[in-house]
Amino acid sequence: MDFVRKDIHTSVLKESKYSQITIDDDFNLPDNKEDIEKIIAKAGNVIVDEVEIDYGKVHVSGVVCFTVLYQTKGEQAGIGSYEGEIPFHDSINVDSTTKNSMVTNRSRLEDLTINMINSRKIEVRGLLGNSVQSYEEYRTKAATELENGQGVESKFKRQQLTELIVAKHDMFRLKEELEIPQNKPNINSILWSSVSLRNMETKVLDGKISIRGEVECFVIYQGFGDDNLVQYLYSVRTINKELECIEATEDMVLEATCSLGKGETGVRQDSDGEDRVIGVDYCVQLGIKLYKDNEVNLIADLYSPQVEIMPDIETIPYENLWMHNLAKAKINERRHRKDEQEQILQICHTYGDVEIDDVEVFEDSVKVIGVVKANILYIANDDSPIKCMEEILPFEYKIDIGSLPKDASVRVDANLDLLVTTLLSAEDYEIKAQVNLDMCVFMQTELEVVTDMKIEPIDYEKKSHMPGIIGYIVQPEDTLWSIARKYYATTESIRKLNHLEDDTVREGDRLIIVKS
Repeated sequence: MDFVRKDIHTSVLKESKYSQITIDDDFNLPDNKEDIEKIIAKAGNVIVDEVEIDYGKVHVSGVVCFTVLYQTKGEQAGIGSYEGEIPFHDSINVDSTTKNSMVTNRSRLEDLTINMINSRKIEVRGLLGNSVQSYEEYRTKAATELENGQGVESKFKRQQLTELIVAKHDMFRLKEELEIPQNKPNINSILWSSVSLRNMETKVLDGKISIRGEVECFVIYQGFGDDNLVQYLYSVRTINKELECIEATEDMVLEATCSLGKGETGVRQDSDGEDRVIGVDYCVQLGIKLYKDNEVNLIADLYSPQVEIMPDIETIPYENLWMHNLAKAKINERRHRKDEQEQILQICHTYGDVEIDDVEVFEDSVKVIGVVKANILYIANDDSPIKCMEEILPFEYKIDIGSLPKDASVRVDANLDLLVTTLLSAEDYEIKAQVNLDMCVFMQTELEVVTDMKIEPIDYEKKSHMPGIIGYIVQPEDTLWSIARKYYATTESIRKLNHLEDDTVREGDRLIIVKS
């Protein structure tokens, strides 16, 4: 006789580490750029090129890309911009990792400061945060059935298992062409661009991953003509993509992150050969995890009245996906112009990001604490062509989840669905934001599985000393299985002899047992 076995593949979060590093570099403007009068606005993002796993360490490498918008020197204030990148490398101590560990990483630019050293030189400083999670994978072959096992009693258990089917990174190209309105002049040069992902939704289909959402584009450009006026273009385009994922099936649970990678905006010609089109070409990076809940029938124990069977039992840790919740936190704040600010004439655009500062776990709920960092480009009642103000919007959001299991592991990811500023008066404005919170709750426990067995001759001397018929009083920890195993009987024979409807026995029950 032998077992029919099933491959069991689980992964367990062993360690989470958070690391911060600083970036600092100076940059000289190229000769074709005009001198800086003052800094107006800045933006940046992180591109991770490589995550290398070593014994006890995780190495994260990439670049921080930045753009600075500034007012140029001269009798008439103009706008200029400069963009660059700073390479980074972070070695994070993660004791549980080996070269075969599975590691996920999320990098965020938590702070960016760009200062003017002189009219031709800027200093770029930033704070970069890396969140690393190390998972340990467990694989084994568990017994699910017994072949040619005549005379062998088998005890089964139904087990719910969450298996990690896919953990990978993927990408797709985002290409859009934005035509400027007919009442605006041709494009002389692009001065500034802000590209953001909004309302992103991912869904798992058979053999593929569906990505839906929007790309928000804001461009400042210099018009072509005698006055070279500064122009603005705002456009929102729909994202509708499907990525091949052979392992995917519709019954799986998807945990996904979307972020913008490297890209550019450039001037292109329309069908008449005129510079009236702005091309947007960016890489969208995806982190994909696919989980599948499987209910398997496992052999928990076995014995025979005729031979001695000793099962080999292996204990493996595992995580079950207990809950997957998508929530939306809405933020609505009214702000007043600061005393030193000029009156606001027009809001041009708002861009920014969201950061989670803390996740507090309670018995029946999870509280997410974070901030939305908003950068508001606006036109003021002065000679400056455009200005920028930074606003911090703190938020707390409570997610009710019922009774939280003991030793639960809660993981929350956040991204912006909406960020917009409305001018209420020359003194007041309203900022609206909507934060998408993707929460997964895993229950961590251990599972005992039978992987093999040893068969030896039965101890006939021990068996012969037992009486053929036994009167037995059920003890507190007894089960029908443990009683039958102890006295070389079968559960079926005990049920029939004692007229039991099922395998339920209670303390104090009196049973008659006949040895097989």
